[in-house]
Amino acid sequence: MKSYLLTLIAASLVATLVGLLSPNGEKGGMAKHIKLLTSLFLVCVLIAPLKSAAEGLRSLIDGDWEIPWAESTDKENYQSEMQDAVNSASKSYFTDMLTQTLEQKFAIDTGNIRCTVRWEESAEALSPTQVTVFLSGKAIWKDPKAIESFVSELLGCECTTAIE
Repeated sequence: MKSYLLTLIAASLVATLVGLLSPNGEKGGMAKHIKLLTSLFLVCVLIAPLKSAAEGLRSLIDGDWEIPWAESTDKENYQSEMQDAVNSASKSYFTDMLTQTLEQKFAIDTGNIRCTVRWEESAEALSPTQVTVFLSGKAIWKDPKAIESFVSELLGCECTTAIE
């Protein structure tokens, strides 16, 4: 639309310039012909978008009209981006909930325990393959074997503890 308006303004300026620079001729005969030609030129510039509008209406009536911005979208790409976002949110939520569960189960102050999870991604689901529990602050005095066995029984994967 912006380019159409700029074209229309430029065409109007050219028509005005041609009208000003053309001679009148005898009894204004030449000026009448120049005005006719510039008017026809401006009408052609004005109605140029009607061709694409008519084609759009024809395709709408035929039922094969598509939204112009929908052509560039890639449905599979959006689905994979959405799945990646859901997986990322799920991983983050899972890790946060595991950390909170360990804090409650072993009476650890918030911020003294941190979990990292290694994931196996298949087409159907995510599953944790290894959990590493990092203990800091007063949590370093908790029994790491009890934490490891609890996490291993809860998730069915390998668990290791480390001190930060």
